[in-house]
Amino acid sequence: MTETEKIIRLLERSAEAAPSEEEILARYVTDWLSSSVRAEMLTGARYYQNRNDILSRRRLAVGENGRLTEDPALPNRRISHGFVRKLVDQKSQYLFGRSFTVSTDCEEFGTLLEAFFDRQMRDRMKNLCKEAVNKGIAWLQLWPEEGRVLCKKLPSEEVIPIWADREHTELESLLRVYAVECQEGKNERIAIRVEHWDKERVRYFELEKGQLIPDVFCPEKPYLTVNGEARALPVLPFVPFKYNEEELPLIRFIKDLVDDYDLLKSEDASNLSDTSGAIMVLKDYDGTDLGEFRRELGRYRAVKVSDSGGLEIREMPVHTDEVLRHLSQDRKDIYEIGRGVDTQSEKLGQASGVAMKFLYADLDLDCSGIESQFLAGIERLIRLAAELWKLMGSGDFTAEKADIIINRDMIISESDAIADCIRSEGLLSRRTILENHPWVTDAAREMERLGAGEGED
Repeated sequence: MTETEKIIRLLERSAEAAPSEEEILARYVTDWLSSSVRAEMLTGARYYQNRNDILSRRRLAVGENGRLTEDPALPNRRISHGFVRKLVDQKSQYLFGRSFTVSTDCEEFGTLLEAFFDRQMRDRMKNLCKEAVNKGIAWLQLWPEEGRVLCKKLPSEEVIPIWADREHTELESLLRVYAVECQEGKNERIAIRVEHWDKERVRYFELEKGQLIPDVFCPEKPYLTVNGEARALPVLPFVPFKYNEEELPLIRFIKDLVDDYDLLKSEDASNLSDTSGAIMVLKDYDGTDLGEFRRELGRYRAVKVSDSGGLEIREMPVHTDEVLRHLSQDRKDIYEIGRGVDTQSEKLGQASGVAMKFLYADLDLDCSGIESQFLAGIERLIRLAAELWKLMGSGDFTAEKADIIINRDMIISESDAIADCIRSEGLLSRRTILENHPWVTDAAREMERLGAGEGED
């Protein structure tokens, strides 16, 4: 065999050994389902629902042969605290509690944007913020339907992005993985469905034993059709909204602190209601072992002893002050690292003006980062919507610019804000002043009222 023939044979073997596209995609899916990133997303969602790890806590005792076993006779208080829910809601409400403003100089484009960003869509942005903080990233999918641009929020744990760049700004393709209940004769089973979206088509699969099997009931099709014709967009119709550049969820930073708070509070509550908080001196017990003694005491609140026997209880001091100090420090750390505002803080009720801004500094800092990420997401959302409107024949607004202002729902002095607006007369346009006025929720409508003379005496 010549050297050329050897090289050709080697290349043929390499081609035979190379995995197919379906095999590569299946590896993406199986790796994702068992990944720590997805597990952390689910943990963040679970803690937001106040289903913390403490709820699965067991009280253990030394059993036979010195092994630790669960003792159902021991009081087992499991107190779950909703710190995650409070912090997440603070951030989403702070940013999207008030309606954000989208404006443009093009009247027709403005009309389309106003209809697109209706009340339901604005509420969806708040939910996207919650999703992003809980899971590190949130996803919105767009599609055209009956002359309108519609969208929906996708659960982040179902989305596997395949990025085209290291900065995670452009999608090469996207996988969506979700479970569905299927009926097979008289039996039900859970099937894992997989969708693969690339820049030309969408394909449907079912995951079976680590392999992707094409779905015969859902053949591949163009990912975008308008008036029955296959069309394409410059980018895929999915928009990411990130909590931070690293796409890390809030739970990553505060879970250990929340768990420690839950455990200490639960242990303290259990000890306060447990006679084992004291030392028991048992003499001539009329039973077989200490395990039976604990069961009898827990069931009947009494035990049998012989004539010369007895039970002496020596109280152990409850270190309440130490527990409270530790809980207090945990709470401070949770709000500091979670970048939120502790509404139980004594300083909050006494603060005003500059002091109030100082107390909100951490929340404001975190929300500034979220705002930067969400502004990029909203801009991309508007560009995608403009491309879809163009394909549907609603007009070409792809070159038009839109200004986005997120009006934070922060505690301010209204009188100071109004005074600042008055002092800005002549320096800023009337619309900019109205957009920043604390009483104005719709600057465009307020401009119309002023034009109609409603603002005159």
